[in-house]
Parts: sequence; C-alpha cells; structure tokens
Amino acid sequence: MNYKKSTHLTQSHEGLHEKFDLKAYLRRYLHYWYLFFLTIPLCLGAAYLYLIVTQPTYVSQTTLLIKDSKTQVGPDETIMKEMAQFNGNKVLENEIGILKSQLLMGMVVKQLNLDISFQARDGLKTIDLYGQSPIKIDAQIVTDYAYAHPLIINTDSAGFFRVNNGSTYYRIGTQIRTSWGLFSVVKGTPSDYREVEVQFHNPQALTRGMLGRLTVGVLYPQSTLLELSFEDTSVQKSKDILNKLLDVYVQSSLNDKNSEASNTLKFIESRLGLITGELSEVEKDVEVYKKSKGLTDISAESQLFLENIKENDSKLNEIETQIKVLESVDHYIQNAGDGAPAPATYMIDDPILVSLLTKFNELSLQRERYARITQVENPLFETVNTQMDQTRQAIQENVQNLKRGMAATKENLSGINTKFSSGLSSIPKKEREYVGIKRQQTIKENLYLYLLQKREETALAYASTVTDSRLVDAPISSYMPVKPKRSVIWLGAGLAGLVIPLILINLLFMLNSTVQNREEVERITNASILAEIGMMKGKGKNPSESIIKVTSRSAVAEQFRALRTNLQYMGDGSCRTIMLTSSISSEGKSFISINLAVSLASSDKRVILIGLDLRKPSLHNRLDITNKKGASNYLVGLKNLDELIQPSGLHPQFDVLSCGPLPPNPSELLSNGRLPELIAELRERYDYILIDSPPYGLVTDAALIAEHVDATLYVVRFNHTLLDHLKHIKELQRTKRFANLSLIYNGVDYAFGYGYVYGSGGNAYGYHTEDVEDSKFGFKTLKKLAGMF
Repeated sequence: MNYKKSTHLTQSHEGLHEKFDLKAYLRRYLHYWYLFFLTIPLCLGAAYLYLIVTQPTYVSQTTLLIKDSKTQVGPDETIMKEMAQFNGNKVLENEIGILKSQLLMGMVVKQLNLDISFQARDGLKTIDLYGQSPIKIDAQIVTDYAYAHPLIINTDSAGFFRVNNGSTYYRIGTQIRTSWGLFSVVKGTPSDYREVEVQFHNPQALTRGMLGRLTVGVLYPQSTLLELSFEDTSVQKSKDILNKLLDVYVQSSLNDKNSEASNTLKFIESRLGLITGELSEVEKDVEVYKKSKGLTDISAESQLFLENIKENDSKLNEIETQIKVLESVDHYIQNAGDGAPAPATYMIDDPILVSLLTKFNELSLQRERYARITQVENPLFETVNTQMDQTRQAIQENVQNLKRGMAATKENLSGINTKFSSGLSSIPKKEREYVGIKRQQTIKENLYLYLLQKREETALAYASTVTDSRLVDAPISSYMPVKPKRSVIWLGAGLAGLVIPLILINLLFMLNSTVQNREEVERITNASILAEIGMMKGKGKNPSESIIKVTSRSAVAEQFRALRTNLQYMGDGSCRTIMLTSSISSEGKSFISINLAVSLASSDKRVILIGLDLRKPSLHNRLDITNKKGASNYLVGLKNLDELIQPSGLHPQFDVLSCGPLPPNPSELLSNGRLPELIAELRERYDYILIDSPPYGLVTDAALIAEHVDATLYVVRFNHTLLDHLKHIKELQRTKRFANLSLIYNGVDYAFGYGYVYGSGGNAYGYHTEDVEDSKFGFKTLKKLAGMF
C-alpha cells in the first residue's frame, strides 16, 4: 500500500471517533423543511375539527358514607372474636362491587329509560337532547336492526313526522311498525330542533358501557367514605344516573335487611293463628263446664294448687315453645338455600345462638351479593361457603346442647306437675276437673300473650330498619369539560406535526439503499477517496451549464483543483493515463472528466479527453462538438489522429477525441489491439490522457480499457450509487484488477449534512465565492439566519 493510501485510511479510521456533528445531523432534516410546513397545519387543522365535532364530556361526583354496622351481641366477647374470622375485612370492597354491579346499573337504565337516546345536529356538532328532546319514543318491540342503525325522525309544526326523510307522514302519537320495531312517537319538550336522531341501545351493552364510565373509590385512607363519579356528555344525565344509582343501592340494601324480620313475622303470625284457635276452644270448654256443673268458686286450697300449677305449666309451655323454636332453627339450618324461611331470632334467649344465627344470615346475604357481581367460579364463593358450613356446624351443636338442657328442664317441670296433680286428689272431683280445664286455658293465654309481644317487637324492628349508607354530598358537576382536554389536543397536534415528518424522514433514510455518507463508502470498499465533489448550485438542465469556468472560485471548482493536486499521489506519482468509470450510468463520469480536464489544462498541462463509451456517449453533447468522427474510427483502422482530434473550446490546452459513430460490437472493437497504439501515440503529444469509459457494473468495456491505463478513478455518487455496488468495488480493490484504483465521491449535497468540504474551497473555511450572485434581496439574509445549520 502506498503512502497516500495508508495515510488516508488512518485518517478514515480516526474519523470514526470524531465528535457527533449536531449541525450536520440537523441539516439532514432541514432539507425536508417543506414536510414540516405541510404536516403542522394539517395536524392543527385536524385538532380544530376534532374539537368542533367532539361533544364535551363532563364529570359528576358525589360522596357516600358506609356506616360500620358491626356490633357485639351477647356478653361473651371472646366467642364473638372467634366468630370475627368469618367476617373478613372486605366491607368497602363489597360495597364498591355492589355499586358497580350490572344488576344495579341495569335497574338505573330501566328506570331512567336510557336505552333510547335522542340527538340532534348543530352545525358540525352532535347535541345530546337528554331531557329536552321534542319527541319521545314509546317502544313496544325493538328489533336487532334498531341496535345497529339510528332512526331519524323529522317533525313539523303541524304535529306530523316522517321516518328517515321518507315521503310518508304520520301524526304524532300514532303507533307504527318499521324495521326498528313497533313504537309510537309522542311529544316531548318544546324545542327548535326538527330533525332528531333516535338511537336504540342494547340494555346489556349499554350497561357495560356505563359501568366503564363509572368510578367508585375510597375518598380517604382508613375511612368509609366512597366517592362516585360518572362521565357523560350531558350534565343533567350524569347527575340523574348517580342519584338513581344511589336510590336503587339503598333500596336493595333495605330489602336485604328486612328479609330476616319479614321471615320472623311470618313465623309468629302462623303460630298466633294456631294458638288463637286452641285458646278459643279451651275458653269454650271452661264456659260449658261451669254451666253444666253450676260452679261459681273454688276453695282456698284448690286456689293454691291452681296457682302453683299455673305457674309451673307456664314454665313448661315456655320450654316447649323454646324447643319448637330450636326445632325450627335446626330445620332452617339443614334446609338453608332451598327457600326455607329464616328462624325467629327474637324468640331465642341464648345470646350465643343469636349471634351464630345473625352471622349465618349475614354470610347468606353476602353470598347473594357476590352472586350479583361475580361468577359462581369466583374463589369468594368458596370462602363464603366454607364459613357458612363452619357456622352451620356451630349452630347445630349449640341447638343440640340447648335441646338437651331444655329436655331436662321439661322433665323436671313435668315431675313437679305430677306432685301437684297428686295433691289435687283431696279436692272434690268437680273442682279438680275445673282446675284441669282452667290450667289449659291459662297455658294458651300465656302463650298467646307471649307471641303478641314478640310480634310487636319484630314489627318495631322491621319499621325501624335503616340503611347502612348515607349520602354526604349531592351530585355536582364540573364546570369545565374533562374531555376533550383542549390544551392536550393542541399540544398533541403540534407535536404530531413535528413527529410525523421526523418519522417519515427517518423511514426514508432507513429505506434508502443508496450511498449517504463518505464513511460508509470507505468502510465497505476499503478504498481511499481521492476527492469529494459537491453538487453544483443554480445550474439548469443544459449539459453545458455543468462545466466550471477556469476562473471560477466556487466550492466545486476548488474541489476539482484539489482533485488535480491529488493526482500526483496516485501510484508512484507518474500516472498520466487515467480512466474514469462507475457502477451505473448518471453517476457523473462525463461531468468529472470534463471539469478535471479543464482544471489540468488551466495548470499549463496538455490534456486530451477520449470518449470510449461506445454504447451511450455524452461527451459531444456536453462540449457541443461533432461526433461524426472519433475513437471508433481509429479503432477500425483510420490512423490519422489529426483528423479525429477536436479542440474542446474550453481551453487551448484541452483537446477532445469523441466517441465517433457507434459500432455494433464495442467490446470486440476495444480488444482488437489498436487501443494500446492509440494511447501510446497520444502519450507523445499530451501530458494527461483522460478516458471516459462505460459503467463497469453494466458492461465489460471498462475492464478491457483498464489493462492499458496507469490509474482508475471510480465515481461514486451520493444518493444514487447503491450500497450493493460498493461491494463490487471492494472486490476490485482486493483482486487489484484496476491499477491504482481510487474513488471520487460525487454529487454530495451538503444541505443533507453529509460529507465534508476540504481544502481552501470548503464551505467551512469560507474562501470560495459563488459564480452567480443572488439577485433577490433577503435571500442572503435568510441564508445568514440559517447559517448555523
């Protein structure tokens, strides 16, 4: 490797560690400035249209207090603490689940008739006519078609309406049948809207959607305050929904609480009916016995026995009643869940059994609540069922213990009655018979009075039932809409206007498979770049306009002078016959060969440019010379060069040998042995021989010419040469098929931020000037303002 190439590779390796060039990076995006001017107004306009079309959403909030209804029943607190394990610590979570249940929200939808909504167009906006619709719909049948298609009702001042702008008029109040179902249109609130859009909603889908807009949460930690909020486009509707939701929630809670008292009242009423009949029969027996026996009074001794027997029988009847109550409790526990009525806890004196029954009923209600808000497979069901089984077992054991105790008491009382009955043997037979009848009457009276007392207690408890919740604040709505957030929409639109072009530009960069910077050319090819040529500014489509003047001080002219200087470092410094080629067409071979020849001629060197692109020549068009004779004539046998060589017209030291007539077999013509003769003869006349050859990547002509030249300049063009073509250059470099191969990086657009400008002609140093001055005032000023980029 020669000294120049080694030095350049070292510089290239060091360039990889250069600092990040922010200005160059920004210039890449500044090249597509028009995308930003296009997308930013579009995004802002879309945001404006969105804000006009979208209905604002408001939020209504209310606060609910959940009271702590847990109380200690009975004196034994230790037992209650043991029972607390069945209670759990999920009271607020349960109430939140109930408030967000589909059952309660479905009741709200039904009671407020929300399954039918009314809207009207007001310009680009859609207005929700909740509570102010000029019509109402009384629907008897709603089809599935109605759920997917809105119904348009057009009304007039005469009391008639049309359906979906049809030609048939119906009178307000008339029942009609359409694809939407069977319904009638009635008058609503007076309004100026004549066209109303009616939307039928599937109740289940509407309920789910409304639950999505309902938020229930704990207001403060360690508190039982719940905050409910609901979002809707109608302020009044959101308030009504919250109010109705609280109403059905309270009513549902009261129904649950009253179920036990209701079952107790039913049990007492059934017992009272039975006792009333038995008491009437006993009283009639007393009356009949007195009349038949002519009794008016009994002796003092009989009275004493009678009082004792009454007292003992009263106790015995109470024991029997308690035993029946315990039997009803046992029956209820064994058949719980099959519709068995709850036992009368008010008639049970044992505090432990009352607490167990209360806990069992609470667990039963809790399971019913879970059934409303969760599925059967939910683990909460298993937990509640386990707790109920444990409580049921405890109740059954307690009932058995109480029954055994009462049975012993009953046996004792029966023994006492036997003693009193034996004492009555001394009483006359009539009095003894009377005492027996009177005792039955007393028993029935005491039992009747006991049941009446319990019924009143139960009725009082039923009447005094209150809910465990209390409304703290009535629903209030926000003054400003919560959706859409105008500031966020405007900011998002502005950011989108900036981000979308950035994404598009980066996609262009990612999808671009052409050469974009100098570093990737050097990295892939492992070849040195002899010169970098920028894109000429302000030039038209005329090929002659791409020729640089000898006296030009533009950046591109300075780069060609740098290229001229670097030619002496190619090979051993004696390379005078140079071929220019590329991978594909339009990469700038002819442009570089002509301007390099002009630059060499201006340094007092005799230069000839040979057009050996025998397939698609372009030199004669760029130099505006004739192509009737040229290199092809010499290769077919015409030896007189003086007839073939033409002056370039650009410099006295610069001559041209154009392509000449296009041959049918260019490759055979280049390999017939006359090409080295041509080059040898021209070496005697000129200091430099430049050969404009066909692209190497398309035909093999360049490989045939390369055998007779001293060096090769391979042109790579920015944003045009494919990256895959660089691999071919790497292979040429490795196999050394082209002598002294060097690269020229052409057409670099520094507005993209790619490439570098070296030498005194570089933009970075400000030594050059442009050939064409800007005619418009303000353009220079604009360039200065953007100079930082």
